[in-house]
Amino acid sequence: MCRRFYILLIMLTLLSVCGCSGNEAAKSDSERKELENTLEDSSNTSREPKQEESSNKTEVSEEAPVEKETADEKKHAADGKEEAYERMIERSLLSSGNNFRMKKVMEKAAKGEEVTVAYIGGSITEGAGASTYKNCYAYQSWLSFSEKFGKDKGENIRLVNAGMGGTPSALGIIRYDRDVTDYGKTVPDIVFIEFAVNDYQEPTNGEAYESMVRKVLNQPNQPAVVLVFSVFKSKWNMQDFYQPLGDFYDLPMISIKNAVVPELETGEITEDEFFSDEYHPKDFGHQIMKDCIGFYFDTVAASISSDTDALVTDKTLFGNAYEELKMLDAEIQEKEIILKKGGFSGNDKELVGLYYAPERRSFPANWKHEKDGEKESFSMTLNCKNLLMAYKVSSRDTFGEAEVYIDGEKIGTYNGHQENGWNNPITVVLLKEEQAAEHRIEIKMAKGNEEKEFTIMAFGYTGR
Repeated sequence: MCRRFYILLIMLTLLSVCGCSGNEAAKSDSERKELENTLEDSSNTSREPKQEESSNKTEVSEEAPVEKETADEKKHAADGKEEAYERMIERSLLSSGNNFRMKKVMEKAAKGEEVTVAYIGGSITEGAGASTYKNCYAYQSWLSFSEKFGKDKGENIRLVNAGMGGTPSALGIIRYDRDVTDYGKTVPDIVFIEFAVNDYQEPTNGEAYESMVRKVLNQPNQPAVVLVFSVFKSKWNMQDFYQPLGDFYDLPMISIKNAVVPELETGEITEDEFFSDEYHPKDFGHQIMKDCIGFYFDTVAASISSDTDALVTDKTLFGNAYEELKMLDAEIQEKEIILKKGGFSGNDKELVGLYYAPERRSFPANWKHEKDGEKESFSMTLNCKNLLMAYKVSSRDTFGEAEVYIDGEKIGTYNGHQENGWNNPITVVLLKEEQAAEHRIEIKMAKGNEEKEFTIMAFGYTGR
């Protein structure tokens, strides 16, 4: 019963939000009433069948069924379910952290100054599982912030969604400057970081995640950082690994796992109600995520501001080797980098699009080795101490293996073909040293794979 009330509450909320935001799917009053009746009927199977309405409205039958619950009893039951939902949402706030920066952003928004709210993460942040992009948690929580704290219905609040499917934090730090700040053209005031379900194969053991946190915190405009811990249907995420990092920097942390898993275990919410598949929430799940973030906003708004900002010192938990990472792709020309495409002179156009911008592709400025291309190696010479590479994985067996050499020494073989590949990027660490030095990187197709395809999507490097 409680579970069905959650669904009714969320669906009515969605209808209300869609209506106020101009969503073309908004329901009419009659459709909304029909939806309420349908959900009410399905939530109580012991109810008497609905009686046909009499043509004489004033006639009352002596045989009419007696209402079993008084209005006060019904209200009490509904209030109890609302309280249960509120308790679920409240469980999500692991910590509100130091609120100095968020308070400043809220004040800025209320004054009518332009405020930018940015989100970076994987496919959940991108909006996967939601019926439309406007129903995803990022859009909905941005809309909520705009309406609560913005001026003139939030016209001064901007949204940047940098979610991308298959993105661990190592790939996130590569593309942060491109996708969040547009190489400095955009200055976010709030940055939500959501990698708790993508970092299980992350190759830097948390250092890329911490590097991103520090990169944002150290920006001159002092943005607020919020950590979001999503959850898979398996009830797994990496919050136990990353929560100490949030504590280390005194950051707000929102756990969807803490909110939802107890409800899943008791059956108050079923897996099929929250999840669209093994990994992504459906509209109901995205709405819960939005409400969890909204509860954090309300908590900060009702709290006294922290006396001072939390200090970011040179001390780290995992490390910050990638804090100043730069992205390198086929469009970026750096004078100090000597690059020869060789047999990787093609361009791969078979790339995943983005839910919030279908016309865009993940890494359009790539280097591709065609199956009938030249045999010459890809090579570049640059001064660096850290080097990451993102390459494409495809389910097509026309893709094969490539070998990477640094200063003449082979450091790895990478396979661009996987049965479960979906043109997604895989990120690997090619080089990690204490001091920067000039290095020559060579990439060539492995023996027996000369007629195969391989796509280098991008590099990330630190030059000092």
